[in-house]
Amino acid sequence: MENDVQFIDVIDENGNEEKLEVVTYLKIDDINSEYVVAIKDGEEEAVVFKVLKDEDGNEELVTIENEAEFEMVEEAYGLLMQEE
Repeated sequence: MENDVQFIDVIDENGNEEKLEVVTYLKIDDINSEYVVAIKDGEEEAVVFKVLKDEDGNEELVTIENEAEFEMVEEAYGLLMQEE
């Protein structure tokens, strides 16, 4: 995913489109995966998406279902925020 994207549009669980501000991108080399951390306007809690590519190379943002994977991303994000 392009690292210069500042906002992403996603569809929420009710089918409504939401605009989220991108906080950061993470690439975890151990599992060769990319993630996007974003927030809703006016909220503090971040949302994390995994970036997947389909067979045509199109990117799709999906929620992380695997708890261990989510914890790994959460830890990487925490370390990144400590450095800043």
